[in-house]
Amino acid sequence: MTLPLIEAAGLGRCYRQAGESVMALASATLRIWPGQRIALVGRSGSGKSTLLHLLAGLDQPTAGTIAWPALGPVESLLPGKIALVFQAPSLLDSLSVAENVALPLLMAAQERDSSARVAYALGIFGLLALADKFPQSLSGGQMQCVAMARAIVGEPKLILADEPTGQLAQSGAQALLDALFRHLSGSDCALLIATHDPVVATRMEIHWQIEQGLLRNSEQLAGSR
Repeated sequence: MTLPLIEAAGLGRCYRQAGESVMALASATLRIWPGQRIALVGRSGSGKSTLLHLLAGLDQPTAGTIAWPALGPVESLLPGKIALVFQAPSLLDSLSVAENVALPLLMAAQERDSSARVAYALGIFGLLALADKFPQSLSGGQMQCVAMARAIVGEPKLILADEPTGQLAQSGAQALLDALFRHLSGSDCALLIATHDPVVATRMEIHWQIEQGLLRNSEQLAGSR
């Protein structure tokens, strides 16, 4: 029987700010299954990044429960089973493009054939010519493409991407998604893209809405009936 990659119920996250409690995410209930293509749609500040960090196991909820039935304990999620593409540039300035992309393989002790795997990941996004460059010489859009190459190099079971096209023009955004979807075609790797761009969202099969920390998806709606 197929297990969900992630299962959460009543998931919430509050922060302390200026001595007051600020709700970033309120009572989210969800499941992510192998092979799904999900758009998490919401404005800036709606809770998209908070939710992605919880799903990746980078942060802990202040309410509700979360588990990774098909992936295992939270300590084993990153970087091998889940890949997270951050909204802000996340490349290491002291490493070349190729070395940045190789990081997940090194961290997961998957050094075997790493050079070939890095070259393949860079080639997917047309980045081979940048392999020896350093992040300081790249544009914001190029850095996001490199971050996406880093996400796929370890063949994760789930990719969580936070506004991955935010630094790209519309044509560049579509080219990035085209390359990513070609790579994932026929794969059971799930993909969740957080975006405020309706054009990006239309490329995905499933649409979740989030506003002021409130998530609306099929499971939330079923639970409200």
